[in-house]
Order: sequence, then C-alpha cells, then structure tokens
Amino acid sequence: MTRRSLRDRNRAAIALDPETPDLEHTAEPRSSARPSTTPAATEEPTEEPTPAPPKATPPSAPPRTPRKPTPTRKAATAAVGETARLGIYLTPAEFDDAKAAYLADWTNGGEADSFARWIAAAIDAYAARTPKQRATAQPRGRAEERTGSTRSFAIPLDTMSRMRAAISADQQAGRWPSDSAWCGEAIARAVEQARSRNGGALPTPPPRLPNRLVR
Repeated sequence: MTRRSLRDRNRAAIALDPETPDLEHTAEPRSSARPSTTPAATEEPTEEPTPAPPKATPPSAPPRTPRKPTPTRKAATAAVGETARLGIYLTPAEFDDAKAAYLADWTNGGEADSFARWIAAAIDAYAARTPKQRATAQPRGRAEERTGSTRSFAIPLDTMSRMRAAISADQQAGRWPSDSAWCGEAIARAVEQARSRNGGALPTPPPRLPNRLVR
C-alpha cells in the first residue's frame, strides 16, 4: 500500500470539511539563492619590486703612506756675491788700456784676480767720489765713426746700487752722463792710476786674458 504524502492528506481533509482550517500550509520550495550580480573583486597579484642588484664592492685601496710635512721655506734673500750683467761701450784702445791696467795692478799687489772684479773695483772707487770731483772728468765725446763695441761684465749687485746712486747724484748736480759714459769715466780714471803706480807705463796685454789670475 502506497503511503500518502502530507499534501494529499491535507487535501482530503479539506474536501471532507470545508470549514476545517488548513492544518499545514504547503511549504513552497525555496528558491535557490541567486548568485550576486556584483562580480567579486578580483585580487590582483601584487608585483614584488625587483631587488636592486648588489653594488660591486670596490677593491680596497692600498694603505696611504702618511705625508711628511712640507718644510717651511725661508724668505728668499740676496745671496752674498750675487751679480748682474753690466754692458759698457768701449773702443778697442780703451779696452786694451783697461786690460793692461788690470795686469799692472795685479803685478803691483792688487787684489782683483779677474778682469770683471777689476772693473767692479774701478766703478766702486769712482762712485765713492763726490759729484764735484767727478765733474772734473774729461767728457767722452761721440766719435764720428763707431769703432767700439759693448762689453758685458758680471758686477756685484751692491756695486750696481752704488753706481746708480752716484749717477743720480750727478744728475742732481747738473751732469747727465749715460750709464756707459759714466762707467767709461770710472775705467779711464782707474787706468791712469794704474799707469802712475806702474811708473808711468802699462804692459802690453794678451789678446785674451786668463779667466783668473793666480799668484
């Protein structure tokens, strides 16, 4: 025998007694849940930052050798015996007389053992005179024909300073000789003094003087 369902039994009871209330409502089938229309948020994969490549380690520098402190330099000072070049115009006769006087003075006990030192001594002696004494010197005139040449000598700086001071003093006294003319006067006076000390005559100098005289 087939067993009736609850729905069928309810219907039969209703048919027998119309006033009898529904003993049990028919259960409506539940509708299945609709899927949400809102799409689920898709989780995007997070990109991990690419790690930076490791920096190359520079090779270790060799240990530095400690530097020695630089010694403090002293202020430059003029060395003893420092010289400068001085050009003097001399004719061949004046040049030969100067060489002869130099040799005569050396023979008579002079201290200048080089020609340049003899020239410097002549300049020093002439600078020691007063402007009035130097004014008595025979002025050197210009020759119509230039037969001489400029001779260069290494003169001590202090001698050059005294020469410049003497020339300035002569200019203040009204004389205006050039440097070469002033030095020519100094050499001419030294030649006459050497001649006088040598008995009024001078030796004949060689074409080329030795660099230094030795006794």
